[in-house]
Parts: sequence; structure tokens; C-alpha cells
Amino acid sequence: MTSDRFAEVYDHHLLPACRRTGLDDAEEVMAILGENWFMTTVWGGAFEDFLTREGADGRNIVDDYLKRRGWKESATTRAYMSALRTSVMSLYEVSDIARDTSFRARDLVRGGDPILISERLATRSLKQWDRIATRVVQVGSQMHISGAVLPYDRDASEKVL
Repeated sequence: MTSDRFAEVYDHHLLPACRRTGLDDAEEVMAILGENWFMTTVWGGAFEDFLTREGADGRNIVDDYLKRRGWKESATTRAYMSALRTSVMSLYEVSDIARDTSFRARDLVRGGDPILISERLATRSLKQWDRIATRVVQVGSQMHISGAVLPYDRDASEKVL
């Protein structure tokens, strides 16, 4: 069942952090972070991870959705969902921010040249050399970030690398 599969992924994301910090459950984490921050980072990150996974039956929820109901979605939305389905989370360093337009993201884990990211909202809060964990997806000729963006301070990101 899909809800059971999501619950398993959600627990995989949340429970180790709860154990390490002595928190009992998601409600305590939400109380500390605030509902909006919790939903966009913790829940959003777990949900996007869920969208990339296949169940024991080899099925993926994005593939199933696009097959059954994809006709209801715009071509751009279908392309975004397909790209998100095959995406991976990585740690990026931000540079060359053009407010309300774009920024460059250099993958600190996999390497390579910085990628131009078409983005409006995040450019209002990102600063030069910020580090963020997110997914980069290609829709048409443009690169975008996914909805779940986790900011990392430099010290914490150095420990990841």
C-alpha cells in the first residue's frame, strides 16, 4: 500500500534524528522547527525521496500516477514529475545570484561545473556561497531545484564532504 511505503520512508528520514536528539516524535520536531519549516524541509524531503523509490513490486508512484492520470497535467508538470522521479539529493554551493531569475549551483558531492538554476523565490533568500541540499531537475532546457531545500552551514557541510 502506498501510504505504508511513504510511512516507511518518512520514518527512515525522521526517526534517526529523533533518537540522536532525544526527541520522541514528529510533533516535538515540528514544535521546535515550526510547522512551515517542518513541512517544507523534513516532510518535503521525505516525500521527494519517496517519489524516487520503487516498491518491492518494482512499481513507482510517479510512474503509476503519470500512467493513470498524467493526461490531466500540463506537459511541464509531467516533465517535472518525471525528472524528480529520477533525481538525487546532493549538496550544492550557491553563487552568481540574479534576484528573481537564477543562480549557479556547484555540486559539492559529485563535482562538475556549476549549473545555472532557473529560480525565482529562492533567489530572494539565498546568499553568495550558501550551501543547500536539494534536488536539481531538468525541465525542457532549464534546470530547477525541487521544493525541498535544506540549508547547510559551512561547518556542517564540511562534515558531510
